[in-house]
Amino acid sequence: MLSIVMIACLAVPAFAAKKTAKNYVLLGDSIAVGEGIANPREANYGRMVANTNGYNYANYAISGSMSSDMLRRLDSPDVAAAVKKADIISISIGGNDFLRNNLFFLLITIMAGNMSMVNDIVDSFYEQFCKIIERIKKLNPKALILMQTLYNPWRLQGIAGIYQKGVDALNASYRRYLKEHPGAYEIVDVGAAFAASGDDLIAIDTIHPNAKGNILIAKTILKKLNALGYEGKTEPVIKHEPLDKVSSNPMDYYKMALYYIGLVAL
Repeated sequence: MLSIVMIACLAVPAFAAKKTAKNYVLLGDSIAVGEGIANPREANYGRMVANTNGYNYANYAISGSMSSDMLRRLDSPDVAAAVKKADIISISIGGNDFLRNNLFFLLITIMAGNMSMVNDIVDSFYEQFCKIIERIKKLNPKALILMQTLYNPWRLQGIAGIYQKGVDALNASYRRYLKEHPGAYEIVDVGAAFAASGDDLIAIDTIHPNAKGNILIAKTILKKLNALGYEGKTEPVIKHEPLDKVSSNPMDYYKMALYYIGLVAL
C-alpha cells in the first residue's frame, strides 16, 4: 500500500507539468486566408506560427471580408465558440474597406489632395472596428489579440505613394484604438516589416503576400510572441513549403509586368 501511495504521489507532478497546447485562431480577410499562395491551408503564415509553437490552429478568415463582414462573422456560432476557447487571436482586417470602395476614384481623389473620401472610409471602418474588438473582448476577455498593420502592395511610382496615404490612415486607426483602450491588443507591425524588406513579397495578383511574404508575416508574429514572453522561437518551422501561385489569366501577368516595371523605376 505504501509503495502504491508513493508511486501515485510521484505521478501527480508529472501530470501537473504536462503542457496544454494553446488555441490559436485567425480572423479577418484574404491575407489571413493566405490567398497569395497555392497551398494556404497547409502553409499560410498562421499555420507556420501554429506549427512552430505547437498551437491548435483554426482559421475563420474569409476572402473579401470588410470590417462589417467580420463583425457579422463573430455572431456565427462556430466562430464565437472558437473565439471563446482561443488563447491567441491574429486579426487581419481593413484593406478591403479601401479596395471595395471604388479604389480607382479613391486614388484619384488622394492624388488631387482631397482626403475626404479616405477620412470617410476610415471613420466608417473605425466604427466597425471598435465593435469588433468589443465583441471579441466580450466573448473572451483573456485572449491575447494580435492586430496586424496593413502593408502597401504597390511599387509603381506615384501609385505607391498615393496608396500609402490610405494605408497610413487605417494603420493610425489601430493605434488610435489602442491609445483609447490601453492593453486591448498588441500591434504586429506587418506594414513596417514589408517596407523594410528588400525581398519581393507580393503574389502574382499584385495584392496578397506570396510565399516569402507569408514567411515574413510568420516571423513578425513569432517575434512579437517572443517579446511578450509567450514562446522562445522566432524562426518559423515550415512543415509544408508555401508555394507561389501560377496563374492562367493573362491579365495577372500583365499586372505582374507593371509591378516589376515599378520595381525597376524605383
